[in-house]
Amino acid sequence: MGNICSSSKGLFLAIMILLAFCLSMTTILAHFGDVAQSMTSEKREELKEEARDMFYHAYRAYMENAYPADELMPLSCTGRWRGTEPSRGDIDDTLGNFSLTLIDTLDTLAVLGDLEEFEHAVQLVLRDVSFNSDVIVSVFETNIRVLGGLLSGHVLAEYLQQRAGIMRWYHGELLQMARDLGYRLLPAFNTTTGIPHARINLRYGLKSPKLESSRETCTACAGTMILEMAALSRLTGEPVFEEKAHRAMDELWKIRHRSSDLMGTVLNIHSGDWVRRDSGVGAGIDSYYEYCLKAYILLGDERYLGRFNKHYSAVMKYISQGPMLIDVHMHRPHTNSRNFMDALLAFWPGLQVLKGDIKPAVETHEMLYQVMQRHTFIPEAFTTDFQVHWGQHPLRPEFLESTYFLYRATGDPYYLEVGRNVLRSLQKYARVPCGYAAVRDVRTGIHEDRMDSFVLAETLKYLYLLFADPADLVLDLDEFLFTTEAHLLPLSLARSSNYTVVTISEQLEMRRGEADPEYTRSCPNTLHLFPESVRRPLRNLVDGICPRRPTRRRLHASEFQAGNPDHMKMVKDMGISILTLPDGRVQLLHTFSNARTPTDAEEGLLFMQEMVQLAKSQSQQPDTPPQAVAFTTRSDDGEDKQIVLTAGPAHFGHELRDADEVKGRVGVADPLRVCEDVLNPEHIRGRIAIVERGDCMFVEKARRLQKAGAIAGIVMDNTPGTSAATSPMFAMSGDGTDDVTIPVVFLFYQDASELMDAMYINPALEVTVTDLRAIQQKHETAKLPTDKLKSDGSLLSLQEKSQDSTLERLKDPIQEFLNKQDAVAKGSVGIPEVMQADVGNLPAAVESNADSQETIHISRQDSSAATQPPTVFTSRAEEERWVQLLTALAEDENKGDVVVPESLVRLYHQMLSKQFDGSKKGSSARLHATWLLAELVQLAAPVKAGERTSGQAEMEQEQVAVKLSPRSSDDIVLGTAEEDGCDKGSEDCVRLRTSSDRVWEDKQLGHGSDEL
Repeated sequence: MGNICSSSKGLFLAIMILLAFCLSMTTILAHFGDVAQSMTSEKREELKEEARDMFYHAYRAYMENAYPADELMPLSCTGRWRGTEPSRGDIDDTLGNFSLTLIDTLDTLAVLGDLEEFEHAVQLVLRDVSFNSDVIVSVFETNIRVLGGLLSGHVLAEYLQQRAGIMRWYHGELLQMARDLGYRLLPAFNTTTGIPHARINLRYGLKSPKLESSRETCTACAGTMILEMAALSRLTGEPVFEEKAHRAMDELWKIRHRSSDLMGTVLNIHSGDWVRRDSGVGAGIDSYYEYCLKAYILLGDERYLGRFNKHYSAVMKYISQGPMLIDVHMHRPHTNSRNFMDALLAFWPGLQVLKGDIKPAVETHEMLYQVMQRHTFIPEAFTTDFQVHWGQHPLRPEFLESTYFLYRATGDPYYLEVGRNVLRSLQKYARVPCGYAAVRDVRTGIHEDRMDSFVLAETLKYLYLLFADPADLVLDLDEFLFTTEAHLLPLSLARSSNYTVVTISEQLEMRRGEADPEYTRSCPNTLHLFPESVRRPLRNLVDGICPRRPTRRRLHASEFQAGNPDHMKMVKDMGISILTLPDGRVQLLHTFSNARTPTDAEEGLLFMQEMVQLAKSQSQQPDTPPQAVAFTTRSDDGEDKQIVLTAGPAHFGHELRDADEVKGRVGVADPLRVCEDVLNPEHIRGRIAIVERGDCMFVEKARRLQKAGAIAGIVMDNTPGTSAATSPMFAMSGDGTDDVTIPVVFLFYQDASELMDAMYINPALEVTVTDLRAIQQKHETAKLPTDKLKSDGSLLSLQEKSQDSTLERLKDPIQEFLNKQDAVAKGSVGIPEVMQADVGNLPAAVESNADSQETIHISRQDSSAATQPPTVFTSRAEEERWVQLLTALAEDENKGDVVVPESLVRLYHQMLSKQFDGSKKGSSARLHATWLLAELVQLAAPVKAGERTSGQAEMEQEQVAVKLSPRSSDDIVLGTAEEDGCDKGSEDCVRLRTSSDRVWEDKQLGHGSDEL
């Protein structure tokens, strides 16, 4: 029995040991779960070099296309200057026309080891930058970006002098510039509380009513001055800068909420009263907390450590809710003030690493990483259920900053994989030919023409450092502290000044603030903490609350075509209504309840957001110069006159600037709207093609014209009454793919009518498409009289359009016919008669022959007619002068066949009738021929009415036929017909009523002359 008990005890002990071993192994494997997937040194080196290449792609784009401007606009590939680009509001207060991006990037060049370019950049700053400008700037942004950049550049210049033996010529010039800037910022501190103004004029200080009346600033704006100002004082020996910054920090500490130890977001700089009491760690307050801790690290001033510990305890007690950080009311800290978080809080895990509190840093970082994976980038704001609140992403650095510090603290290769995914997202979704563009909305991926200076100063710096081996850097980063803008300040500054006097009561207060052992100044040993075990419970945090929906979209805004019935059905299913406004614009209205399904409604919401962003992106496109369509016509007095029409540009294709121009003869595309392949490429090849707006995207029309061989395109508006004189300049948008190489311009309706009028007078008209400003400058140089300019100030016309032009004279006589044309085509209504007294005995009929070919017979009584041999013009039909068509019936001696292109007649008909069907098939041929008859009758009537005598009523009757040419489907032939004319009462007769009160003089018509 004793042996059995002994055996049982031994077995039990063995089982317990085995179980303990298994549990320990499970824990160890869990702890080292990521280590098995450690990144190889080769892969890490490859990513480091790719990060370096990314930096130079953006840096060279700025230097080659934007410098010395403040920032690069990567989509337009040009520089952003303060005051020359459309205002973006407060965000432009960052700019001061002081080469912001280059100053902000100086120390990044040194971190990358590019000492030659660093030296060159310093020389450029010394040569080109001045702060004596009449411009209002943000005190906060100028301090962290410009002052911090100059100080870091100075420190590294001296550092490299000593350790790399370069820049022997440098003698503190950057420090002198920093001192100059510091004194320009000092007047901002002249307030009752010592808390600085938010903005200042670099030349005049606060001597501006706008600045003197300013009252508010944010907590971060006032509390993010101490590092740079103290460094400036300790490097120059002038204490005034540090004193001002210390006082501001002291005042901020005094107005904290005493019971919660939380800070608000916005305050009154004179009274110290809180304006906004929201308390969090994101926008408006973030870097205040950061500078409380870093002021202790850099300056050795323990009062800042005490303050930070109190704030940190309050944040972790009230704001930290698991891995999330949600704003609360500072005076009611258990009540949330909003239900979303912003992207700026992504710096917090990095600050927690400096604090030594690794576990919550890992948790919050993991939450942010999952949000990034869910939306490609971390949106500017996202809700507590991880939906997008504000979709913008300006390529912020805060998440990469925390990733870098967590990797340095833990050595966990997981954070290298995080960095690799961030790198891939930047390369795939933000890289453009000219740098890296901000993302306007993470849901659509649409770019914004913006690359902030922090992309080079912070984002790409932290990305490079994440993959770089510290031993390979030319700088020993352990000797430096990163500011909030990632500028490097030396830790040796703590020895550059006497210890700041702190009273006994303040020391006791600081010690009481450190009573909580969880948040003391001692850092935990990170070797006993395995981040994977902290991350594991959060693995499905975002997807569990915010599950992924199918990302396949049926229709994007950039693909939408109003003339596509499938697209119209899709948007209707989404709950979107489309209204056409009188000026031709469309208005979209989304109603969630009108959607076919909730999924369709959500897609409709995304569609509307895309459409809004497309509209904004077009309005914020770089300045595209207005274009011009110029041609020469002959006036009534026989003199040549030049007409210059203002044309809208396109955001695709070749952009005409300065003296760049395209000159050629015009051709009308068929179909007119070119929403399908061109049917008459031989008529537009090598010419400037004319098309009409509608049914498909502008860029699609341009692609088809380019395919057909056109050298340029002119798009005519389809909304009657519009003109450049009364409408704002219209710029045609593209679809994001610019594969068009020909220039394309836009003409409003009335301006297009003027061009069409000139083209019908002279089908061989030569047109020039060019930059309007170049023409204006040319004529200004020639000192032309000011009365040659049209009243809109932009439409230049060397001769005003003749008021009695042929086109205008043709409109009224045929208006009644045009109003009845649909009924004529259907044969459903009667046709008004043509009075013989009005038209000179020219009755007409529309007939069909045995081959179903439509023929119009115009009967004309004329005794002097003589049959002439047929005259067929062998050149291109549309090139024949319109006068040959008009005189074919108006002059006795011209009785042969005259070939007229049907497409030309159809286009003219459509321009006047406002019936843009783009088709020439079916009943339209009959309709066009009938309409042509109406014009010819009207034009011939005054001539015959003037020649007729009472004795001519019984003269021999002749006929003229208008028929479709058997030689070409594009032609209408006018010729002598043998059939008798229709009787006055025949149902087949087309009788047209024309205006009887219009009498045209021969000189106006140009009848019988070469001037017509």
